Amino acid sequence: MEAAGLQPGSDTLDRIIEADSAVVVLRAEQPELVVEQFRQVTRRSGQTVYVWHPEHGLRSLRDEDVRVPGCRTFGDTMRYVLHSMHFGVYVFTGLRGKLGRPDLTLLRKLLRGSTEHVRKVVFLSSDEALLASIGDLASVIGDSVAGTRPRLRDGRWVV
Repeated sequence: MEAAGLQPGSDTLDRIIEADSAVVVLRAEQPELVVEQFRQVTRRSGQTVYVWHPEHGLRSLRDEDVRVPGCRTFGDTMRYVLHSMHFGVYVFTGLRGKLGRPDLTLLRKLLRGSTEHVRKVVFLSSDEALLASIGDLASVIGDSVAGTRPRLRDGRWVV
């Protein structure tokens, strides 16, 4: 039964990694539930996933106590992502309102950059102003799976 609970987070994380764009939007009414699903998946899979929140900065999902120094603001965190030479999924929660021009410039720079390493920036939000400001820069992979119960269909757990 535990594996069934992890499947939605795992499938969503796989869709994020496979997305065409380095910037992904995942609509979520309850982002904390989605983050918890990702936390469980990363602890078992070893994936490198970080979560950013305005109050806490950037933290590792696998090791909750590990904070990335110098990543308190969105802009600082985006510069960290741009200079990272490693695989990573960076989930941004708690953002409200439109992104400013400097922040959008950093997102465009991430999209233009080509690297061997997968770096994905994920906006986990349902804030319409934020999502409208990102616009066509991001791939939308669908609504959040948190709060829905998985079902067994053709031997696979689906939401």
